Amino acid sequence: MKKLILLALLVSSYIVSADEINKMATIDGETIVSEYSDNGLPKFYELMDGKTPVYIEFTDVIQGRYIVDVEWFPDWGLAPLLTGPANINFKLVDRDVKFTIKADLFNIGHRMFSFPKYRIDAQTIVNKDIIKMKFGDIANAPFAFGDMNFDGVNELLIADRNGGQRGYDAYSVYLIQEIEGSSYFNILDLTNELPYSNIDESTEFDWDNKTMELYYSSGACSSSYEKYQRVFSDYPLRDYKFELIKKIDYETWDDDGNDIPCSKYVYDVVDGKDILIEAESGPVD
Repeated sequence: MKKLILLALLVSSYIVSADEINKMATIDGETIVSEYSDNGLPKFYELMDGKTPVYIEFTDVIQGRYIVDVEWFPDWGLAPLLTGPANINFKLVDRDVKFTIKADLFNIGHRMFSFPKYRIDAQTIVNKDIIKMKFGDIANAPFAFGDMNFDGVNELLIADRNGGQRGYDAYSVYLIQEIEGSSYFNILDLTNELPYSNIDESTEFDWDNKTMELYYSSGACSSSYEKYQRVFSDYPLRDYKFELIKKIDYETWDDDGNDIPCSKYVYDVVDGKDILIEAESGPVD
């Protein structure tokens, strides 16, 4: 079994040179100096208010077919540092196809901007300068492509930093629909479609059995698991479905609401109905 894991970058100190400390930018008649605020961050981070855009252009062709730029609205008050909504614009290199994905919790680790070639400061933001960045340089990429439904075709994943349960990164999944021998191209939003809607860092994928297991954390003895199996369709535009086949619940109360020792309940799900597997159920340590 393989597990989807994306490690977050360690928070590191932001490096600012003496020259940058002396830089100034004028905004609405006020001079903003690159000094430090009481929170220890450079003063110009106050410009990153979730409403002011920062423009990123990736210089490499991604997946061998996409040119991508981003209109990003980082908010220094969100964790991890410099997280915020963004419009991610994709363009195919070999076809006149463009599409935009809106991300709620887009993040490029702030340590990237400590490198001289990617430096960001008040002047950059005020002038709406485009920061040209190599996508391959980002250790914890804000989006990726991967086969999320075992059909051999990569889907687009957008990372929602700290957007899942218990501070996990969540992932929004978009199906890229193309029909061989035609000009058809479509992006299908699966963010409200189970099980895609609940994928996060804890999700486990079994490529051999074509199953996906979701974990829902609600405390020491209140968590649950759901296992979904891929159901294939001969119709290409509908070939992305899963069905729920198994559930595991941990509970400390019975059907009447009485307290009981921590117990595990394992169910097969057949035609949408839960069937208790008594041999696998019962009190747990």
